Amino acid sequence: MKNAFVTDEPTFVGSETNVTVVLGRDATLTCKVENLQSYKVAWLRVDTQTILTIGHHVITKNHRVAVSRRDQTWSLTLRDVRPADGGHYMCQINTEPMITQTHHLHVSVPPDIVDSDSSGEVIVWEGDNVTLHCAASGTPQPTILWRREDSAAFNVGRETVTKWNGAWLNLTTVTRDMNGALLCIATNGVPPSVSKRILLHVLCKPTARIAQKMMGVYVGETMQLRCRIEANPPPTVYWTHIDFNKLYNGSKYQTSLKSEGYKYTAFLRVRNMSREDIGSYYCYAENSMGSTRDDVTIYTLATTTSTSTEVTTAVQDVTTTPIQTYAELEVKEHDPDIQFPHEDRIVVVLSQHQMQNLDFSPSS
Repeated sequence: MKNAFVTDEPTFVGSETNVTVVLGRDATLTCKVENLQSYKVAWLRVDTQTILTIGHHVITKNHRVAVSRRDQTWSLTLRDVRPADGGHYMCQINTEPMITQTHHLHVSVPPDIVDSDSSGEVIVWEGDNVTLHCAASGTPQPTILWRREDSAAFNVGRETVTKWNGAWLNLTTVTRDMNGALLCIATNGVPPSVSKRILLHVLCKPTARIAQKMMGVYVGETMQLRCRIEANPPPTVYWTHIDFNKLYNGSKYQTSLKSEGYKYTAFLRVRNMSREDIGSYYCYAENSMGSTRDDVTIYTLATTTSTSTEVTTAVQDVTTTPIQTYAELEVKEHDPDIQFPHEDRIVVVLSQHQMQNLDFSPSS
């Protein structure tokens, strides 16, 4: 026969839990107790054996800890969770023997790039190999993805890729078009992902190219030449005419330079073209890696028209009929890049049909 004075002992309702919370947020662990009677519920930190709360009272001096009760549920709250808060927490009832229920708190930490262990700005010679490193912290441990800022492909070993996974990036046979920024992106499923921008400077000898090799210009017009240059470090750029003396900005000449990374465009404008301005023009590019040049030959163009006059007696109309159109192409005989007979000036007369087969359109 059951004793009327014997009551049921306290018991836990539900099982132990694993709670995951992101760094900086609040975490709540709960245990549900039936038939508590006059017994006390306490929360402890298992790894340090620290008593946090007893009943409704907070024992620890940690101001981020709070305890609350709603019906049969006792809740332990940790505000502004930090990585060190992760671990096992015990809900304990002071029965004899005492009973416990253990809960585990996981603290997720967003990724962060460790600058001190990661590559910074890198300088490498064109054609060499280079190794970059990106270190990141976080919980779980972040993964690293590499890509170029412009999303273009690059070489890793024998592979050509647009993305690469891993803390180390081994670039092989670096080319000048690799000049720019690489991004190492760290992610671990806890937002936000983070990235570091690593500048790669590829040192290379200058190259220069003028697309047109010959160009015709009408006397009196303004001529513009364009020279495409690639170089790193930034080059010194200048233009010369036949005598190889540098051309400087003034009323006759105007030079300018536009840049985009390691690519440059050099411009030369020559106003009021005359027969003295014909011949070869040279575009020079120099830096500590070397020097180069390219050239274009300029001719003057002139058109002549012969006409005849026809008189019709009946209506007395006067009609002018074009007979022939010519172009005169002139070069100076001392131009070193063009070989002509030794005369003071050479005039080549082309028919209209021959002109159509040559690219002698006026410069823009």
